[in-house]
Amino acid sequence: MMNKGLRTMPVLAVLSLFLLFAAPGQAAEKPSSSTTSRLLFNGELIATEISKVTGCAISPILGISVLGAYTYYTTPASERGRLPWHAAPQFWVPLLVILLGIILKDSAKVALPKIIMTPLDAAETLLEKNTSAVLALIVLLTSITGKGLDQLRLTASSFTPSIPASAHAAAETAQQAGPNLAGVLELGALILILTVMYAVVWIVSQSFNILIFLCPFSSLDLLLTLGKNSVLALLLGAFLLHPFAGLLVALAIVLVSFFFFAWSFRFMLFGTLIALDLLRGPARTLPADAREVRAFSCRYLKEVPAMSYGLLRRQGETLVFTYRPWLILRPHTVSLPEGCAAYSLSRSTLSALLVRGQKTGGGHTAVCRLRPCYNSYEQGIAEMLGLKGVRDARQDKPAQKEASWLREQIAG
Repeated sequence: MMNKGLRTMPVLAVLSLFLLFAAPGQAAEKPSSSTTSRLLFNGELIATEISKVTGCAISPILGISVLGAYTYYTTPASERGRLPWHAAPQFWVPLLVILLGIILKDSAKVALPKIIMTPLDAAETLLEKNTSAVLALIVLLTSITGKGLDQLRLTASSFTPSIPASAHAAAETAQQAGPNLAGVLELGALILILTVMYAVVWIVSQSFNILIFLCPFSSLDLLLTLGKNSVLALLLGAFLLHPFAGLLVALAIVLVSFFFFAWSFRFMLFGTLIALDLLRGPARTLPADAREVRAFSCRYLKEVPAMSYGLLRRQGETLVFTYRPWLILRPHTVSLPEGCAAYSLSRSTLSALLVRGQKTGGGHTAVCRLRPCYNSYEQGIAEMLGLKGVRDARQDKPAQKEASWLREQIAG
């Protein structure tokens, strides 16, 4: 029931916005042409802002650079001096240059080995993606607040209920003080809801960027990038057709984002820490008094959501994994079902895996993935945790097929 409620929150939020901004003051009377015009204007404005926020959340650097260029070139030359800072060429031209560099880098993935592109992808994931996301949110909030109450056409008549004639004088006095406060509250509600939508869609989009970053296949990498850009193109095309068509597509994207939000949050944290460790390299030494290691749960660790970040340690002859849901809730501790000697560390291309041998087939089941900062210290960690030993799985067999790899990541 909770998940179902979360998935319907975007629709309810948008409906409440329309009711809040577009509610006529004289409910008992037939709306006048001016009132109808104001309602349509506010509705299209809200639809435009939701579409804009959703598009910028999917690709922040593309969204704010194109938005700035469009605003600049559609403004008469005599008025360009009064444009906000994010519409000035000094702001969006460097962003377009960075965007062009990213496109060239991604295009070179077909010809260059993945191992060469990994450091560049890691730097892009940590620096460009996060920085542009914060910058885009600032631009969007500046754009919304810059329009203010006048752009939303929040007038005193918007908040006047139908009242008897004897109370008309008192109502006029209250009207003079009320509209500004009510208008600020409405604008605040709009900003809050759009910020939540932006954060949810961006986290899902960032998890998609992490999936592209970790993908070991250049062809699948480009396919995933094309899929993400196709969603953005669909949103843009629908918006150009009509603002309300863009709103429908944006709401569909937001609903899907709410559905995948929990998994995306864990996967984004997973990819961010992996990228950070790959750029910094392994730790210089493993502390002599170390009794635990930081790791991510795999989907075969029962009772723990996949990609949960926590601590793996030895407790007697048992291994335990402790994690905090959403990083801030009460810690949960799960004991692995078998003794320490039933597990071993397996070196892989990215980082070591805690694995358990399968009873049939001779394969191994991944239970946890250590952070890359522990690479080259697998033997010391195996002794500290009382494991069976260390094996090298990097040369066991060729890399998985692309479809199998993608299914394995999403299944987590």
